[in-house]
Amino acid sequence: MTKFVKRIALLIAIPFFIWTGYWTAFAYAIERGISLASQNPQISGTGAQFEVASVTGYPQNFAIGITEIEIGAKDRFTWATQEVLVEAKSYQPNRINVDLSDPHSISGSIGSLGIDAELADLSVFFKPNLQLSLGNLDANFQNVILSFEGITGAEIETMSAHISASPNTETNYQVTAQIQNLNLNLSNMLVGLGTDYQRIQNISLSAEAQLSQPLDRLTMASGAPQLRMLLLHEALINYGDISVLLDAKLVSSEAGALNGNVNLTVQNWKTLFSLVKRLGYIEPDLEEFFYTILVNLAIEGGSEDSLTIPLTITNNTISFGALTLGVLP
Repeated sequence: MTKFVKRIALLIAIPFFIWTGYWTAFAYAIERGISLASQNPQISGTGAQFEVASVTGYPQNFAIGITEIEIGAKDRFTWATQEVLVEAKSYQPNRINVDLSDPHSISGSIGSLGIDAELADLSVFFKPNLQLSLGNLDANFQNVILSFEGITGAEIETMSAHISASPNTETNYQVTAQIQNLNLNLSNMLVGLGTDYQRIQNISLSAEAQLSQPLDRLTMASGAPQLRMLLLHEALINYGDISVLLDAKLVSSEAGALNGNVNLTVQNWKTLFSLVKRLGYIEPDLEEFFYTILVNLAIEGGSEDSLTIPLTITNNTISFGALTLGVLP
């Protein structure tokens, strides 16, 4: 009877040992792969430096800590952070959670932007195919502090985004995003405005983007995909008693220039005009000229309080009728 019990116990233990050994070997392979990748700093023209700290939690879970990360493209931008923690369940390795709560810095030709958040989580689901193409991505951030050149400039209470692959095509993605309570009072850009205009209550958008290639495991080797088409269903900004609504359809040329149309609607536009004038962005001798044009445009639209401006973008140049307003960066 004792031998029988021991044999049963051994039979039960064998699958556990195989399971544990398999995931232990897999964990070692992950750690080894990241370490080897860190020794190859050039990926499609992008410099990457990082070290792997540990792979723990297996066989049930995987927690991959990657430290001292610095990724950048020459003469364009550099992103750096101390540590990123990637977690996944061994029974569903194509769904991962990423903890980005450590401080980040993004630097480029215009300066250095620092980002710190109390909570910064990503949840990513990859489709179970050979390419591991992106299925959906959810991002949630809380109490985000933005600083420029080391000086705190803004705080964001909550920020969220959702990206999902369109079911009928491999290169189209649905995007929704929202920012709530963007406090600009910490910067000097709004000095002289009332308290109601030191904070943007809400920024939200819903859009569809078409890329030049799918977001999958081949992206790292082939480089970031290019934007081919952007269909902005709606973007809404609530700022004091002012609301700004946008919709657009933009198409990118082979050279990367944008072409298309943007419709901009501003509710309580006179208040916005007054704020812009107070900040010194309108020359005194041109104030009456612009104000008259905007009043007439609002009347044509049927309401003096609501102003709709149809904009045209041709090769990155923004124009309103025959008037050129600027060039996209």
